[in-house]
Amino acid sequence: MPPLTPHQPPARAVIFDMDGVLVDGEPLHFAAARDVLAGFGAELTWETYTDWIGETFDTIWPDIQRRFALPVDRGEYERAFGPRVQEQYERHAVAMPGAHDLLGRLRAAGVPLGLATSTKRPRVDIALARLDLARFLTVTVSGDEVSRGKPDPEIYLTAAARLDVPPERCLVLEDSPAGVASARAAGMRAIGVRINGGSGRPLDGADRIIESLADFDLGWVETPQREGAQAHA
Repeated sequence: MPPLTPHQPPARAVIFDMDGVLVDGEPLHFAAARDVLAGFGAELTWETYTDWIGETFDTIWPDIQRRFALPVDRGEYERAFGPRVQEQYERHAVAMPGAHDLLGRLRAAGVPLGLATSTKRPRVDIALARLDLARFLTVTVSGDEVSRGKPDPEIYLTAAARLDVPPERCLVLEDSPAGVASARAAGMRAIGVRINGGSGRPLDGADRIIESLADFDLGWVETPQREGAQAHA
């Protein structure tokens, strides 16, 4: 496979979004939001929900109010949504196909790995523990640890700083337009991920689109342990 970006060196670290890339989390958020909205007399469809994938709740809430004219304020909605979505993660979270294999290959090759997700820390910890993913990751940054969510670059710049890798040497895997925009605004290269077709939304700005985590090419990153072994052969 050709280099990801000509005339640029391979990435030194890989940073993953969580839901839709490592964890099949979007159906969990959808189920929780659908149930909460039904309790307030509104019907949420998957087609409407996909408009919110990758966005922060600060962005989503005005659209919820515009679409449904809910008889409650944001605080009441969030108090209903939080326990519902947490229960979804505790009971139903599953890893995306190929997640363990790709993380294992990258970790075995000595590549530093990070997570940068809009999901809040309690749900991040539940998912990573339930699915045995935390052991692969060097750093994790959740949505409640930054002041500005995607598409702002803050979350990816924070992850790069914690990894101690320059942003331009980081490669991001994202499944949403906001996530790709966030990575690119941070000066990083981005792989658009469309497992099982993804959300169907365009991933403009991605350097490459893959339909499966198995399509990730280790040639896109420096692999210190492999290269060190070759040097001593």
